[in-house]
Amino acid sequence: MRSFFSSLILLGCASIVFAQPITTNTFEQKVEAAMEAEDAQNYLGAVEWYEEAYDEIRKERGNPQIKKFAGKIAELNYTLRDYNKAEKMYERILKNDEENNYADYRYGYAMTLKAQGKYDVALQEFEKFMTLSDDAQTKEKAKLEVAGIGLVKDLEQNVETSISPLGANVNSPSAEYSPRETSDGVLYYASLNRKKIIEIDGDDLDYHARIYSASRDDKGKFEKAEALNGLVNREDYHNTHLSISPDGRTMYFTRVQTVGTEITMSKIMVSYKRDEGWSAANEIKGVNGDWQSKHPSVGQLYGRNVLFFVSDMDGGEGGFDIYYSNILGDGEFSPPVNLGKKINTKRDDIGPFYYDGTLYYSSNGLPGIGGYDIFYSIWDGGEWSSPENIGYGYNSSYDDLYMSFTSEGNRGYFVSNRPTDDKKRLRSKTCCDDIFEFRIREIVIDLIATVVDENQVPLTGATITVENITDPINYPSDTKYNSLGHEFQFLLDSDFKYTALISREGYYPDTIEFNTAGILDNYTVNKKVSLKPMPKVEEPEDEMELVSINEPIRLNNIYYDFDDDKILPDAEQDLTLLYDLMNQYPDMVIELSSHTDSQGDRPYNRKLSQRRADSAKRWLTKKGIADKRIKPVGYGEKVILNHCKDKVKCTDDEHRFNRRTEFKIIAGPTTIEIKRPAKKTN
Repeated sequence: MRSFFSSLILLGCASIVFAQPITTNTFEQKVEAAMEAEDAQNYLGAVEWYEEAYDEIRKERGNPQIKKFAGKIAELNYTLRDYNKAEKMYERILKNDEENNYADYRYGYAMTLKAQGKYDVALQEFEKFMTLSDDAQTKEKAKLEVAGIGLVKDLEQNVETSISPLGANVNSPSAEYSPRETSDGVLYYASLNRKKIIEIDGDDLDYHARIYSASRDDKGKFEKAEALNGLVNREDYHNTHLSISPDGRTMYFTRVQTVGTEITMSKIMVSYKRDEGWSAANEIKGVNGDWQSKHPSVGQLYGRNVLFFVSDMDGGEGGFDIYYSNILGDGEFSPPVNLGKKINTKRDDIGPFYYDGTLYYSSNGLPGIGGYDIFYSIWDGGEWSSPENIGYGYNSSYDDLYMSFTSEGNRGYFVSNRPTDDKKRLRSKTCCDDIFEFRIREIVIDLIATVVDENQVPLTGATITVENITDPINYPSDTKYNSLGHEFQFLLDSDFKYTALISREGYYPDTIEFNTAGILDNYTVNKKVSLKPMPKVEEPEDEMELVSINEPIRLNNIYYDFDDDKILPDAEQDLTLLYDLMNQYPDMVIELSSHTDSQGDRPYNRKLSQRRADSAKRWLTKKGIADKRIKPVGYGEKVILNHCKDKVKCTDDEHRFNRRTEFKIIAGPTTIEIKRPAKKTN
């Protein structure tokens, strides 16, 4: 049987971990604990122990275990879908690797880059890996990933589709799966429904996935979801991945039993809706056996009702395959039939959903722009068409799964671990899947923005954020990054004012405003944005600093104009560094302090510095850092760093040296390592 943690997509296991041994202290014991946790597929526990061992020896230059542990930490963070942490650790391994001693790590590094939509750099790393590595099997995987990046420019944009995450009444910080809406508008789905990481230590027993239902209120918003009865959600089992028959009376779902982190049973069950609720679930006959069966979905083939499902039974194409069985009645099914090589790949093909002659499913064995992409294949009555990638919106650089349509066909759902502004963090913003709703519009209003330089040469690698400034609460901002092209397309709504922020490394950002007032038919807003280059300066080598708790650290580039609290463009470099540190050390709490020069009276300067600290904090919280992790403090002119105190004549540059922002750790890690550009001359 496959291990619990090797099937991350099955149960969102990034949120589950064994409790750590209490008595492990020495370096050797930490390494042993890490290896034992890794062998048990307890990847979260393993990465924490490897990090402790790594911290203990990383100052020992030349110690061969430094790279080894760094590699383990990078690989495990990628497995846990914490791509930001994985990327940073891979960069440490590969920095200054001029002799290519660590070339095999480039595949993992490229995968973390691709997962974050950094396609241009990922492509370079995949190509380096294929040139340098002797690992034939992994080189074949790299070729598949390169083919997926090759699709990026040509995939369907799906601009007519509006996509948004469901609210907190449905989505939790942990994972959700297989959303299905019945004809009466009730949404069924499965969830771990957790707000914190699960520790299977004998005390926390309520960690199993359950099936929930949610109905909409008068305003169309989902009310608080409720778990189905115990006849479906059997205790001590994971009850998940469901499908509802078109009449809403029959529910198939997956019931999983685990011992520790090992899956010992995964079978498909059936329950029937009675007047008093859902009946006791029974195992269906014909599709279950000495293998894993999961992800049931009702459909039709050859004029008969069938059940599509996923299994790793012997005789498949590789990994998990999609099968079907005829529904014979009374809980019995015909022997399973593999859908064949046209649908199934050597890797995992999962999450089938059949609608109106088309099979939708997710695969990591076909060229895609993310990890799992959603594909579709059309049934002509005798065979399946070649699978096609459904395109952007539905698919992203992250994992996109379990697509389903409502009965009308113009709405539906899928799940994804893509980050969003309001996503609740468990371990990272990309660890766990949320449910997204999509709506296909008949009238399409869109923005096509092209980014060029001052000579009208196309600029790749830009980022555009579009905000609805008329109603930002109900219409969240939409951010897109295009590493391989210079054209962006956004879906808009009628009768709103919009603003778009365009930025690119090495260029001054720009903002455009436009509106859709009075537009009632299909319409495209075309905008061309010319960015001006920043002056080129010779970059000094990066500095490494070891920072201790309560030690104030100057952020070199966060300065302010006289009598102003506005964040200047140069400041984003250090704020981004601080943002990355907050993600790297998720338990770190900081004091973010701001200081003024000695010009002006002291009470005013205190208030001004507080506004500046609040301004820097707002920049970070808008990026997703929790409010409670940042304490903004304005010190006014209490701490002057040069001779420019009261009544001392100084130039503006000398005064500006004191208009700065600093931070210090006030809770969490006792020491952290900072890598940042060397200080510039002020």
